[in-house]
Amino acid sequence: MSVFSSNTQTQGRTGLQEPRRLVLKHGHKRVKVKRQRSYDLMLDSACKHFPSIPRDVITLQSNKLDDCDGRYVDITADVWDDVVDLLTIVRVTRRVEMTSPVTLPFDALAISSPDDQSGPSQVERRHNSHNNKISIKLVSPSGDIKTTQVSRDTRVDKFVAKACEISGGYPSLMPTFGTIVLNAKRSLRSYNIEDGDSINLPPMPHVKKPIIYLYSPSNIDVFVKLMLIPEWTLSVIYPVVATKDHGQHIEWNVRTHRDGSLTEYNSGLDVAYLFWEADYWLPSILKHEYIALRFISQAAYERAASLSISPQPDVVTRVFMLFKGIHKEHLANWANAQMQAEKDVGGWVDVVGVDRSDPARAGDATLFRVLEWGGMELPV
Repeated sequence: MSVFSSNTQTQGRTGLQEPRRLVLKHGHKRVKVKRQRSYDLMLDSACKHFPSIPRDVITLQSNKLDDCDGRYVDITADVWDDVVDLLTIVRVTRRVEMTSPVTLPFDALAISSPDDQSGPSQVERRHNSHNNKISIKLVSPSGDIKTTQVSRDTRVDKFVAKACEISGGYPSLMPTFGTIVLNAKRSLRSYNIEDGDSINLPPMPHVKKPIIYLYSPSNIDVFVKLMLIPEWTLSVIYPVVATKDHGQHIEWNVRTHRDGSLTEYNSGLDVAYLFWEADYWLPSILKHEYIALRFISQAAYERAASLSISPQPDVVTRVFMLFKGIHKEHLANWANAQMQAEKDVGGWVDVVGVDRSDPARAGDATLFRVLEWGGMELPV
């Protein structure tokens, strides 16, 4: 690929000099745009042509600069003016925080797609400016394909409800367009979904065995209540107690002991912890040679799985991880994520929301402390 020098000029058919252009790319889509010397204006242009990426997480990248060593690097605002004249193609991507819009029930919290992937573009689209209806191919978990007509302005959650009926009522559908998991609150139009495109309907991944530990300085009676959002349903719990609200609400009454063990009053069982859902996710991690992962903030996790404990604990730490397997041949698409892996893991403390002001509290045996950890595997 050639690189223009800083004094290169192009001429139109009129013989007059035209503003220099460059190509923005994201996934399969390429757009030739005006080269903006202002970094903010360049971001505006990228947002205009790739609206599926929110402006606050959009990043411009290149792998053709001398000091890139052939790898994509972020181009920041402070160096934009130095390199803008050297660029012919700029990759538009999402800032890597191991995050991507998701309808898992966390808004904008899942593992990112590979660095430059977006929804697929079609070589030929059947545009009809007079008709807001488009035909969408639904690819069900079984591989069956059915076609339905919807408005471009249909919200994803409404589309999923219709898709459930058409595809035979598959539960917990998580629609994906290419590698993007569609956000329930956005419209199909916002993802540039066009007539004839396909949307995959894989089943929602299961939450993997979150474990709740209760540590108290003395033996006390504790009431633990867990309430899930509608997208999640309790499948297996331990110790076993009756669930409520169609499997989305559970309550335990336990007696804590100073050694960290618990006695569950309903069953009389002595246990080390409480857990909900059954599948242990460590084997799921070990089956992959490479994984991408991120930790969810406690505030976001609380919105999905609300935990109420009485008496009120002095310290609550809820750690929840999203992960997915990465094929070796796709590692080049995850260059930024690999760089993240080389950074100090202490950065995840702030992501999860652990109190740094007094980290010793989490290990203070004189306090009533709660620790929960779990994870979810996303489709490869």
